[in-house]
Order: sequence, then structure tokens, then C-alpha cells
Amino acid sequence: GVAVSPDGLSVYVADSGNDCVRKVDTATGAVSTVAGTGSRGFQDGPPESARFSWPYGVAVSPDGLSVYVADSGNDCVRKVDTATGAVSTVAGTGSRGFQDGPPESARFSWPYGVAVS
Repeated sequence: GVAVSPDGLSVYVADSGNDCVRKVDTATGAVSTVAGTGSRGFQDGPPESARFSWPYGVAVSPDGLSVYVADSGNDCVRKVDTATGAVSTVAGTGSRGFQDGPPESARFSWPYGVAVS
């Protein structure tokens, strides 16, 4: 998945094969890793230690402060703080299933898309 920041200065990419979220600077074309180590896993935290598993969809919040990620392999929705790169889980346990409820107990199965408005 790909999403453009509200100011048009950044393009965020769910780099599924490398298990991370990348950013393309639209002015220079430079690519940088926003969050994720490049190794598959399920871990929140700072960008250099956070881990994803097949992130697929991304969406940028209207204020540009967060990138939401459909973390398909971890069966959850994650959030990346665009200022710090810190990753947190918004909803899902990291285990596949079908369950409604609070964010920490809800379950998804291979979420592929995410949108914000």
C-alpha cells in the first residue's frame, strides 16, 4: 500500500517483503525507513526495534501525525508516529481470529487495507 501525506511532501509505503514502513521524500526522491527492522516479528516501540509482518495497507491521518498500517501477518492495525517513528498497536492481539471487543482483545485475519478521514 501507498499513501501520501496531507502536505504532499512524503509518500509512505508498506514494504511488505522487507517488513517495514518506508518514506519517499517527494522533493528529492530519497527513501528512508520510518519504522521496522527488516526482520519479521510483532513488536511495538521505537522505530529501530519495532517489527512488522507483511505490512500491506497504509493511510496517513489528516493532520499528518500518524501513519496507520494494516499489519497483515500480525493480524492487527498499527500506528506509526511520523515525528518519532514509534510504533504502537491500535487494535488486534497479533493472533488471527474473528473477535469484536476492546482493542487489546479484538482479532483480525490478514487485514489488507486501512483508511482514515
